[in-house]
Amino acid sequence: MSIVATASALRLIGLGALSLIGDESYYWLWSRHPDWSYYDHPAGVAMLIRASTRLGGPTPWGVRWLNALLGVACVFLTWLVGERLLSRRAGLFSAAAVALGAPYLVTSRFVYTNALTLFLMLLNLLTFWRMAREDAGLADGLAFGITLALLFNAKYSAYVYAIALTAALLLDHRHLLRTPRLWVAAALGASGLLPVVAWNAAHDWASFRWQLSHLTQAGVHHVSRVGSVHHALAYVTPPLILLGAAGLWRVRNPAERLMTLVALFLVIPVAASPINSPRNLTTGLVPLLMLAGTRLPPDLETRRHQAAAAAFAVLVLGTAIFGTGTVVSLTGTSPLPRSSIVPAIRRDAAGWTALGALLEEESEPIFALDYSIAGQIRFYAGRPAYTSWGQYRMWGIPPLQDVTVVALDYLDVGYVTDRLHHAFQEVEGPERLTITEPGATKVLHVWRARGLQWDQQDFLRRFDFLTMLREAS
Repeated sequence: MSIVATASALRLIGLGALSLIGDESYYWLWSRHPDWSYYDHPAGVAMLIRASTRLGGPTPWGVRWLNALLGVACVFLTWLVGERLLSRRAGLFSAAAVALGAPYLVTSRFVYTNALTLFLMLLNLLTFWRMAREDAGLADGLAFGITLALLFNAKYSAYVYAIALTAALLLDHRHLLRTPRLWVAAALGASGLLPVVAWNAAHDWASFRWQLSHLTQAGVHHVSRVGSVHHALAYVTPPLILLGAAGLWRVRNPAERLMTLVALFLVIPVAASPINSPRNLTTGLVPLLMLAGTRLPPDLETRRHQAAAAAFAVLVLGTAIFGTGTVVSLTGTSPLPRSSIVPAIRRDAAGWTALGALLEEESEPIFALDYSIAGQIRFYAGRPAYTSWGQYRMWGIPPLQDVTVVALDYLDVGYVTDRLHHAFQEVEGPERLTITEPGATKVLHVWRARGLQWDQQDFLRRFDFLTMLREAS
């Protein structure tokens, strides 16, 4: 209970202090446009935010509170899965690591897709293990199938997770192939694919095509393998990485083999892809943390056991220090080390209440060059903002004959101004809006353009943010 209480405090205290960051406001927009799926992900996170704001109101706290509770539930489920499948020590150890780990605190305090995905994966692992028992019944198959169907609607990594489960089934649980409960579960789970497949079929397979290109193509700026490793260490934090590494090569029994397969299937594709997204490593890290707990010595009678226990204690303490430093640094200053994502979050959230009030006064449609800020403008200015990202095009973009163009300072101002002069008859600006808050400064540039001379589709294509970054660099 003390682990869950600590997890709750670290996730809920000061939850609404920062403005919505780009991902959150984008997913909030999804919740305002209910659909079976979306350009980037299935619909799970949209439904989560819709329920959260329906009960908590349209505020940052209202957007986040339900996701934060799921983060707390993940701690409890980590303990439960670890205890049921491995050992009591494994359950307690991994639950403490997830409760205190910086990346799990970040994905609980801010609405990404990760907390919902981890929650459903842990629930599904528990139901899979129950279904695999010799004395299991149809109800266990139904529970497994329902949780798998829900997981398929949370994140595309669930498809890779399902392959890991299939490998574990063929390796250690082939007796299930002769039971009706497995086939009922498989049919139920497969039904969870229908919303995503149907949406993609109706939209020229846009989401599937985007995900494939996203996994196989590097970003605008090439990052070396050494750079990717450094990014992962700084984001996930070294103590948590070392704790997860301690869970490797634990394959002595079916439970350990299941956890190892799930971890490797979720971690290796992300680590090997060029997208350099360490946040997506954290789901697969949880089974490794459970396996690491099996290495905890049962007693301290020998020096070897004492040294092992001391090493684990130091790493857990380091995880707690990085986690606490991350939470404190999100809204204040702290001498403690923290995840490298903190400055980016502070900068992303800075100033949107004031900027929203300024942009609310603009008379023309707002076109945001940066994908990330269109949702924040909609939330804080109370008016639509458009961008060239695929999802916005699907929702529909009105004629942009006269438009207010806004951009963060990632793009060279002279380059953007020159491009706007080619596209429009008249261009005013840029006006530089600077908002400084403790720990972060945001610079927004605003142009007022009139008389679009290009075809609008050509304008959207040539003012795509990633395309402009590549051309400008």
